Amino acid sequence: MPDDIKTAKTALAKLHHDMEAINRLAKPSYLSVIEQMERTLEPIRRQHLEFSRAFEMSGAMAQIQEIANANQHWQELIKQASVTNRIAESLAAAHQSWLERMKPLQHDFSHLSQLQASAKLALCDTSLRLAATERLMGGIDFEAIRGRFQIEMPVIAGLESSIAHVAASYGGLAESIREISDITRLPAFVLPGATREIYTTSFALETLRPWDDRDEDEAETEIQLVAEAELETSGCIALLQQVDPGLARPYIGARDALYGNNADRARHILSSLRELWNHLLRRLAPDDLVAAWIPVVSNQKDLLHEGKPTRRARVLYVCRELNNDPLTDFLMHDTRALVKMIELFNRVHELETALTDEQLRAILLRTDSWLMYILQISSGNFHK
Repeated sequence: MPDDIKTAKTALAKLHHDMEAINRLAKPSYLSVIEQMERTLEPIRRQHLEFSRAFEMSGAMAQIQEIANANQHWQELIKQASVTNRIAESLAAAHQSWLERMKPLQHDFSHLSQLQASAKLALCDTSLRLAATERLMGGIDFEAIRGRFQIEMPVIAGLESSIAHVAASYGGLAESIREISDITRLPAFVLPGATREIYTTSFALETLRPWDDRDEDEAETEIQLVAEAELETSGCIALLQQVDPGLARPYIGARDALYGNNADRARHILSSLRELWNHLLRRLAPDDLVAAWIPVVSNQKDLLHEGKPTRRARVLYVCRELNNDPLTDFLMHDTRALVKMIELFNRVHELETALTDEQLRAILLRTDSWLMYILQISSGNFHK
């Protein structure tokens, strides 16, 4: 396990424990834990700088540079001064999902400090996960994947393009957040969820690399981060059942197939994933409701095809209450990238005798993550 990430993860675990202890105090003070955050991130900054230098020297892909720049932005936000005299205004502007983590609300400085400390700690977690994503993205070679599995150029080019757009839109989301209060105005799941989407995408691609090309010292990092992502997304089935039990049942069957002995389980899993995203989007954004909503949209380009709502229109409809264009843009590109990822894995399965357990687990985790994210957004959790 890389020493820098191992050190940072251990320190972050202690910070989370310290925050819980401080929250229980009658007169909490968050100054010490905020100061610790900057020290905790030092190992991540060192690794981030090493990655950045290596990327510059190698002429790395644009998507890696976008992710590296976003991580640099998060680290600068963590160092940003937290003091404000507009306590009541800052608390009133915070999304309810942040305030629910706090004690019975009192408009005083300790609660504002807690809010800011919680947001900065979430940024620390985000920065660490993004550092791991930088490393994974740095090892991805689309041409090598194409050559190894004999994938047609349009399939691999479509995936590469979609991931470049996801990275660029994530960078746009980062740029739109200029201060800590911008984070707390959004639902608490938004930034961690977007970063998890980037990470699970890179992990799924990592599983397509030969074992000999991977760094064994980094395996422990992946095991921990994958386990964390699986825990975060463990509620996706419950959310899916609330939306449509009919969609949840075949997806549960696909997940169960991963641990079964069915020789055709890869086909079962991949076909279930293709059907799921398509039917779920139509369930969350039905034709009639989207068509009735489109006339109020200022930019109606690419919202209809032969009189039917496009995928773009459906995603925009799901995000209509967010009032956050960068986040909506990210989710739109993220959904397209998931579709292209499933297409790639399906093509690999058609050309190979079998996908490995690791690869099937990775594409299921990628889908779980997207499910969790879009269902949280559509559930109305963004309302104050």
